[in-house]
Amino acid sequence: MSTDRYVETKEELTRFYKSARAMTGTLNSLFQQGVERLDYGMNEWKNVDKKPSFDATTKPPPYSYGEKNYYINASNNMWYIYLWKGMRVPPAINELYYTALLNRIEEFRRNNNGFDFNKGIVYANLGVAQSAQMKLDEGFANILKALIEDYPYSDINPESNIWKNPLFTQFERQYVRIPLHTIISGFNMAEIASIESFIENFLNSLNNDQRAFFEYTFTRIKQNEKIWSERENSLTANRLLAYTQDFCLFNEDFLKSKFSRADLSNLRRKELGYLIPAKFDVSTSDCSASEISELDNMLPSEMQKQNLKERCLRILLMLRNYSSHNIGGGTNANYLYAEYDEILNELIRATCHIALLPKPP
Repeated sequence: MSTDRYVETKEELTRFYKSARAMTGTLNSLFQQGVERLDYGMNEWKNVDKKPSFDATTKPPPYSYGEKNYYINASNNMWYIYLWKGMRVPPAINELYYTALLNRIEEFRRNNNGFDFNKGIVYANLGVAQSAQMKLDEGFANILKALIEDYPYSDINPESNIWKNPLFTQFERQYVRIPLHTIISGFNMAEIASIESFIENFLNSLNNDQRAFFEYTFTRIKQNEKIWSERENSLTANRLLAYTQDFCLFNEDFLKSKFSRADLSNLRRKELGYLIPAKFDVSTSDCSASEISELDNMLPSEMQKQNLKERCLRILLMLRNYSSHNIGGGTNANYLYAEYDEILNELIRATCHIALLPKPP
């Protein structure tokens, strides 16, 4: 049998090479235009208008919120309005562009005795572009960097909050809000009149660190669930267990925030096993497993409990204890992985009950 028909032809290679050259040439030209416009803006700011170097620790900041992006507005607007928003350029290319701008700002700083600019808009757009590709470690880190850069303006202009940035809310709606809404709607919790409002209030009640940790962890869990459903493997099993631990740790930290400082100090220990009975009429005895075989025996009976509040909080504690002392995953033969979707629902139900607790006085 001849296999020549499976091999690329010389003509195909020629066309492909020419197209690739044209594409990379166009991209390099666009990047260069953005960088050149940025160079102009930075020079005008420092040497012509003689504006001061930005200091993220100064509050109030040395110049107004409206002024802080003057130097980069043209470079940002050209790309965001006409390519990112207008032509819906893929997130990977947006990442390359904002990385090029960030590198140029850093180069300017090194060559000008540490003279710095507010990079909130660059970090924000870079972080959103990375998050849209599920590069969540880099993406959420850059989103938090944007919050830090814009912190001096938080009292002056609340809209500087990255959580309200349309670029971020697109990501958040797809990967956090919609999946959460679907899960919570299945609970039929009488205490939640409007799921949309409940999710909004819950997310807004978190501080920046808590919110980034929750949204990152939840998105990672859903991502690894999808990978696991395609084909189970030991790495994804370990990742699911690790992110489950992180989700349990979030709930533990979130529950702590529902205690006054005085009440928290009166607890003998500030761990989940002591926090839960202090706020809920739930027994936390026999909520530990040291082997996955023990989880196989214990989780099914817990999942059968008719008291839904007791069920979710006990499962939360059980998985908190197990995941804190084990890194080895399992297979679909193990209850945790075979029923992971339902177990995750119980962890989220626990989050809902914690969110419904009143704020401490």
